[in-house]
Amino acid sequence: MNSSQIALNFGFLPYRRTCGNKCKPHFSIRFSDLDFHIDSSPGNGFNLITHAHSDHYGQKNLENPNAIASDETARILETVTEKRFSGIRFKVGETIKIADLKIKTFPTFHIYGSSAFYFPKLKLLITGDVKSWKKLPKCKVLITEATYSHPSNVFEEEIELLLEKAEEGNNLGAYPIGKAQRVAKILSNEGIEFCAEEKIANICRALDIEIGEEGAKILSPSKLKNGYVLTAQKYYRLPRIVISDHLDYRGLLKMIEHCKPEHVIFYHGRVSKAMIEKLREMDITASTLDEIDVHFKV
Repeated sequence: MNSSQIALNFGFLPYRRTCGNKCKPHFSIRFSDLDFHIDSSPGNGFNLITHAHSDHYGQKNLENPNAIASDETARILETVTEKRFSGIRFKVGETIKIADLKIKTFPTFHIYGSSAFYFPKLKLLITGDVKSWKKLPKCKVLITEATYSHPSNVFEEEIELLLEKAEEGNNLGAYPIGKAQRVAKILSNEGIEFCAEEKIANICRALDIEIGEEGAKILSPSKLKNGYVLTAQKYYRLPRIVISDHLDYRGLLKMIEHCKPEHVIFYHGRVSKAMIEKLREMDITASTLDEIDVHFKV
């Protein structure tokens, strides 16, 4: 389904901004004379920042007064950049009002502060990356991720193994923004001593997560010389413990079944042909960024 078909069927226009021969990150939507850029670089209108990971462009929007991000997302961005977030803040679960438009927010549990945006007028849900779908509302159109959309991406988290290796004092490799804070909270709740590299420790403190001085050490995977990488990805040289902040293939399907959309737009990660075919069997249509064929030069 292309941009015009989506506009005709669902009441909003999806489009991409172009600069030269390149598209700006992800895509944008337009309706009621308002533009919303989804996890993208600043533009005319408003920028929706679903969470603080760099590939969702919050750092590019620090000085944008029309960027919209949760309070926790803003705190993470400010800690990482040592700059002030100038945009609109909210607490996840609150309703935002832009002009006469209401936008409800819901937790996705991907990382601290991650938020979905729901437009009741359109029954449109934008999730960003998702760890748990259980708090998400029903919708007509679901804009979501496709990180683990291939049927081969099925996994169970190894929390007990994480606790065992942490108690032994091993080094643990976790992405500094998000996963490291989740791991820190898990270890803290279990009373296991741990410390962390400076960047991770600073983000934890900004989120009121206490960090110790000894025990297992949480490091960025790039700095890990020995120990365990905490990931569902399979390409690391060091041994891994399966810890993921994303839904696997089964989880993505369960989210879609729960939200009951008529149409899904996959905007982050490359969706598998198997996922598209599975949705077709469920009488759900789907689009990718390649099918958003309205482009505006900026």
